[in-house]
Amino acid sequence: MTINLLFFGACREAANGAPEMKLAVTPPIDVQTVWQSLVAEHPALGRFNQSILFAVNEEYARPGQILADGDTLAIFPPVSGG
Repeated sequence: MTINLLFFGACREAANGAPEMKLAVTPPIDVQTVWQSLVAEHPALGRFNQSILFAVNEEYARPGQILADGDTLAIFPPVSGG
Protein backbone atom coordinates (compact mmCIF):
# COMPACT_ATOMS: atom_id res chain seq x y z
CA MET A 1 0.00 0.00 0.00
CA THR A 2 1.03 3.62 -0.43
CA ILE A 3 0.77 6.47 2.04
CA ASN A 4 1.39 10.15 1.41
CA LEU A 5 3.77 12.04 3.69
CA LEU A 6 3.73 15.78 4.32
CA PHE A 7 6.57 17.49 6.18
CA PHE A 8 6.19 20.89 7.88
CA GLY A 9 8.62 23.43 9.31
CA ALA A 10 11.96 22.14 10.53
CA CYS A 11 10.87 18.57 9.76
CA ARG A 12 10.86 19.47 6.07
CA GLU A 13 14.44 20.72 6.35
CA ALA A 14 15.49 17.58 8.23
CA ALA A 15 13.96 15.43 5.47
CA ASN A 16 16.29 17.02 2.91
CA GLY A 17 13.81 19.76 2.03
CA ALA A 18 11.13 17.41 0.75
CA PRO A 19 7.70 18.96 1.42
CA GLU A 20 5.96 15.70 0.54
CA MET A 21 6.62 12.18 -0.67
CA LYS A 22 4.90 8.88 -1.26
CA LEU A 23 5.95 5.83 0.72
CA ALA A 24 5.21 2.22 -0.14
CA VAL A 25 4.64 0.18 3.04
CA THR A 26 3.45 -3.29 3.96
CA PRO A 27 0.27 -3.40 6.06
CA PRO A 28 -0.51 -3.44 8.84
CA ILE A 29 1.60 -0.43 9.76
CA ASP A 30 1.20 2.33 12.32
CA VAL A 31 2.38 5.92 12.52
CA GLN A 32 5.26 5.08 14.88
CA THR A 33 6.68 2.44 12.54
CA VAL A 34 6.61 4.89 9.63
CA TRP A 35 8.30 7.51 11.84
CA GLN A 36 11.06 5.08 12.83
CA SER A 37 11.63 4.24 9.18
CA LEU A 38 11.87 7.93 8.29
CA VAL A 39 14.36 8.61 11.09
CA ALA A 40 16.50 5.71 9.85
CA GLU A 41 16.46 7.22 6.34
CA HIS A 42 16.82 10.85 7.47
CA PRO A 43 18.71 10.82 10.81
CA ALA A 44 18.27 14.58 11.28
CA LEU A 45 14.58 13.91 12.00
CA GLY A 46 15.63 12.07 15.17
CA ARG A 47 16.08 15.33 17.05
CA PHE A 48 12.27 15.62 17.14
CA ASN A 49 11.65 12.18 18.68
CA GLN A 50 10.39 13.53 22.01
CA SER A 51 8.07 16.21 20.69
CA ILE A 52 6.90 15.30 17.18
CA LEU A 53 3.24 15.74 16.23
CA PHE A 54 1.35 13.67 13.68
CA ALA A 55 -1.92 14.06 11.79
CA VAL A 56 -3.60 11.44 9.62
CA ASN A 57 -6.00 12.76 7.02
CA GLU A 58 -6.02 16.18 8.72
CA GLU A 59 -6.80 14.90 12.24
CA TYR A 60 -4.24 14.66 15.03
CA ALA A 61 -3.03 11.09 15.46
CA ARG A 62 -1.26 9.03 18.08
CA PRO A 63 1.84 6.99 17.21
CA GLY A 64 -0.09 3.72 17.46
CA GLN A 65 -2.72 4.68 14.88
CA ILE A 66 -2.93 2.14 12.05
CA LEU A 67 -2.62 3.56 8.56
CA ALA A 68 -4.67 2.58 5.50
CA ASP A 69 -3.84 2.70 1.81
CA GLY A 70 -3.95 6.27 0.53
CA ASP A 71 -3.79 7.90 3.98
CA THR A 72 -1.92 11.19 4.32
CA LEU A 73 0.45 11.37 7.28
CA ALA A 74 1.49 14.91 8.18
CA ILE A 75 4.56 15.40 10.37
CA PHE A 76 4.95 18.56 12.45
CA PRO A 77 7.85 19.77 14.61
CA PRO A 78 7.10 21.14 18.07
CA VAL A 79 5.32 24.47 17.94
CA SER A 80 5.59 27.38 20.33
CA GLY A 81 4.15 30.82 20.33
CA GLY A 82 3.81 33.87 22.41
